[in-house]
Amino acid sequence: MSKREKVIKRAAEMIAELGVKSLRVDDLASDLGISKRTLYEMFGDKEELLYHSIKEILQSEASAIKAKMTRAYSGIPSLFETFDAMMSGSAVRKRITENLAKFYPELYERVMTENREYGLATLREKLNHLVEEGLISEMVNIDLSITMFYYTSMGLMRRHGRLVLPDGVSELEAFRYTIVNFFRGIATVKGVEQIDAYLAAKTNENK
Repeated sequence: MSKREKVIKRAAEMIAELGVKSLRVDDLASDLGISKRTLYEMFGDKEELLYHSIKEILQSEASAIKAKMTRAYSGIPSLFETFDAMMSGSAVRKRITENLAKFYPELYERVMTENREYGLATLREKLNHLVEEGLISEMVNIDLSITMFYYTSMGLMRRHGRLVLPDGVSELEAFRYTIVNFFRGIATVKGVEQIDAYLAAKTNENK
């Protein structure tokens, strides 16, 4: 691990612990045993340091979710479980993104734009694979589908904690309902059978 990578990793840990606003360059330099000047030579300014550190946090969490789902699930259910994990999310990630939007709006837009591009590319790759497996219809417009689905799901995620739902319905249940019905609409008969089997298994788990 290079010195720069060590700085990013430690800054990410401090951000996760203290929050975006509370990270002080002086404290980070002291913790690492290097000068403040060295940090600025590496990153230019605090926002650039924050950018790389927050990117590290988000990518680490995304990689952990992807690795877990790849081992446990395949086909359409792997997407359901991945989105469940994202919706549940970590309190740390939620706090970081909210503080970033509040205190560093330009940096927030930069991070979210890159995150969106990565998410769309990943979803496109997955849906194309599901078409090849015969689980999603070949007639589906993949680019339109991922765009509509991405913005719908992200809209729900960003309103996490602020959705007004019918009595007895949790946000996670509403999120699952949206996802399941979206994929039913573009799935083949084989894909729908897989979705039904997955839902039946989840129902049995909860009994």
